[in-house]
Amino acid sequence: MNHSVAIILSVYRAEKPQYFYESLSSLFAQTMKVDVYLYVDGPITESLQDVIKYFEKYQNFYTFYGEVNKGLAFALNTLIDITLSKRYTYIARMDTDDISHQNRIEKQFAFLEKQNDIDVLGSYCHEFGSEYALDLKRVPLDHDSLKKYSIIRCPFIHPTVMFRSTVFEGGIRYPLDTRFTEDMALWLNLLEKGFRFHNLPEVLLDYRINANTFSRRRGIKKAFSEFSLRFKYMMILKQFSIKRCLVLVIKFIFHLLPLFMISYAYKKHR
Repeated sequence: MNHSVAIILSVYRAEKPQYFYESLSSLFAQTMKVDVYLYVDGPITESLQDVIKYFEKYQNFYTFYGEVNKGLAFALNTLIDITLSKRYTYIARMDTDDISHQNRIEKQFAFLEKQNDIDVLGSYCHEFGSEYALDLKRVPLDHDSLKKYSIIRCPFIHPTVMFRSTVFEGGIRYPLDTRFTEDMALWLNLLEKGFRFHNLPEVLLDYRINANTFSRRRGIKKAFSEFSLRFKYMMILKQFSIKRCLVLVIKFIFHLLPLFMISYAYKKHR
C-alpha cells in the first residue's frame, strides 16, 4: 500500500460500463502508482459489476459496497473516513465517466510537495462527448482570484482535485444537507475555514459532457439551492457587491431556462 495518494470515486446503477472501464483504466495507467478506492452506491448492473471484477486483479484497488443508493456526498465522505484511517498524505477525486491523463497524479503530487501553503489543487480540463464541449476549459489559478471567483462560479473542475488529507482531519466533509451543490458547498466552507486553493494551468483530465450534464443544471430546486448558498457565502467571505448580486440573479434565471438554451449558454458564455 502506497500511503502518498488515495483516489476516491463512486459508481451507481445508471452509469455506463464502457465509461466506467475507461475511467478506471486511466487511474491504473498513472505514471505514479496510487491506491484507488471505489464506493458502490447501492445495487448496480451486472455489466458494471463485471468492470469491477476485471480491475480486482490490481492489489491497489479497494472496493466498498453500500446496500442502498445514498448519493455522491455520502459515498465520498465514507471513502474520506476510510482513507484518513489509512493515513494517506493526499486524497484525490475522480468521476467514473472522466479520464485522467497519465501524468495527472504525478504532477499534482509534485506541486503539493513543493507548495506547502496550498491545500486543494485542481487543473484545467478538456471536455468531450458533446457539440457544446470546450477543447480547453480554464479556471483561475491563484488563491485570491479563486476566492473572488467562487462567489459566482465553481473554483474547481471537481474530478481534477487533489486535497491534502489534513483538510479533512478536523471533521470537514461534503455537506449532506445541500441539494445538488455538495461540491460547491465544500469549496465555500473550505474558504471560510482559511484553506488555500490553486489550479495548475494545464489539462490533466478529459471531462465527459452529455445530456445529463446539462439537465443537472436546471430546475427550481437547483436554482434556489445555488442562489441561497452563494449569497450566504458572499456575505461570510465579505465579497458583497451589487454586480455579484446581479450575476446571482442571472444565474438563478439560467437554471430555469429550457434545456437547449442551457446547452447553448454553456458553450458560448463560459
